[in-house]
Amino acid sequence: MTVDEKLFIEEDVELPSGLFHKKMGSINIPPQLNSAKEWVLSKRESLRPWQEFGNYNRASKPANIGVISRRVTHNVTYYYTNYAFISTLLVIYCIISSPLLLLAIVVSGTACYLISTQKEGKTLKIGGHTFSPKDQAMICACISLPLLFFASAGTVIFWVIGLTCSVVGVHASMMQLPNEDGTEFEMNESV
Repeated sequence: MTVDEKLFIEEDVELPSGLFHKKMGSINIPPQLNSAKEWVLSKRESLRPWQEFGNYNRASKPANIGVISRRVTHNVTYYYTNYAFISTLLVIYCIISSPLLLLAIVVSGTACYLISTQKEGKTLKIGGHTFSPKDQAMICACISLPLLFFASAGTVIFWVIGLTCSVVGVHASMMQLPNEDGTEFEMNESV
């Protein structure tokens, strides 16, 4: 018996059948989320250590536009996952800090999920009108788009894009390349 199972049994809570694996003691993951889990794990492996990412001893003012170009090209590909993580945190912050936007996303997402989980060809009858799944999706879009518009989803998207580009641009242009000592590029360009 695993620790999780003991915890539930000690509190007199019934365990749903199949909730825990016998060997690992972890919660079952639906098959639809397996590919998402694999993608997250692959990206997690490419995440650079935050001590390296924030090592401002390696930061310096770029000498010219050529140095900026080389630094940005290298650092964006090298720290890609770190930048994506920062962008994700900004999106989560924007959604949580705006209750109306959070409500709009929950309503729209729930409606889309319910429509997508219906069986093929299942129609909905309301007041003598029959709605096919395609009609239901159109109605969902017609309700969701104005709701997201009034919740300022467009503003949030442009705010996140602008702030992400600023943070990435400044960080990528300021962090020196691994083989850069500060004078190497100046000497090469004068030749």
